[in-house]
Amino acid sequence: MAKILLAEDSATHTALMRSLLEQDGHCVDCVVDGQLAWEAVQASRPDLLVTDLRMPELNGCELIEKVGRVDTNLPCIVVTARGSEGLAVDALAVGAVNFVPKNSLQKLLNHVVRQTLAMAEVNAIFHDFSGHLESPEFSVELPNDISAIEPTVLYIVQTLAAATGLSTIQRIRIGAALSSALFNAMCYGNLEIKDEDPVVSRMFEGDECNNDEIRERASQKPYCDRKVLLKVSVSADDTRFFISHDGPGRLTRLTPAPGTSESFEIEQCRGFVLMTSFMDDIIFQSGNSSVVLVKSETQVT
Repeated sequence: MAKILLAEDSATHTALMRSLLEQDGHCVDCVVDGQLAWEAVQASRPDLLVTDLRMPELNGCELIEKVGRVDTNLPCIVVTARGSEGLAVDALAVGAVNFVPKNSLQKLLNHVVRQTLAMAEVNAIFHDFSGHLESPEFSVELPNDISAIEPTVLYIVQTLAAATGLSTIQRIRIGAALSSALFNAMCYGNLEIKDEDPVVSRMFEGDECNNDEIRERASQKPYCDRKVLLKVSVSADDTRFFISHDGPGRLTRLTPAPGTSESFEIEQCRGFVLMTSFMDDIIFQSGNSSVVLVKSETQVT
């Protein structure tokens, strides 16, 4: 169980998010504006901050920037309403680790919260060991099973914690970008699932039977012969993540245009927003069937 601070000025959305988070076993404190959230963080540090963007006193972006100046280990997730996409991009730029569109709260909120807390937990294990792992390189071949993504990403966060001088927030942000990239490669690249397929709206809900639909598809020809390859290389100059898949689908899509309301609510595009926000360089190769994600100057010297 985590202690979560929820900043939201809409009573309706507060009730919904509080209910979802408490159903997942968390202790939730609620405030109605950014200033009260800032005071609550100072009074009693939560494990996670979930904040709306448009609020009185301090907006969500200003709140995250203020928190980040005094606590580089407190992860912040923003919830986005239509019309606030620009503010969401700003929030990601100043330190938010992920975002959830308000139209997708029931589908995505608990998934993103669980993912963020899990990465923060494994990162903390290596807090006193940071920088002791020298220039690791490894590769992982993933089957088309979305349950393989989380342990892979957690292992990478552990590796970054042991090998780099990145902050907790930076490692979690990298983990979120990698999780989306692997998901896109697996589901849209290898399995050729379309966003309009109903299975997309159900695969984050935590019900094992929803994943069974993915596994059934993955067991059939030609999908069963396809894999996702991840290569990780940490050097003194940068950390590089090479991701490729064997299918004809694309790792990302550029329609609707990035930054529009529609693009924030389509999972394949949402992943692209995270990749571009959290990485210093993105190099697409082979007709969008592989990508190199680059994070600069990450190793302790």
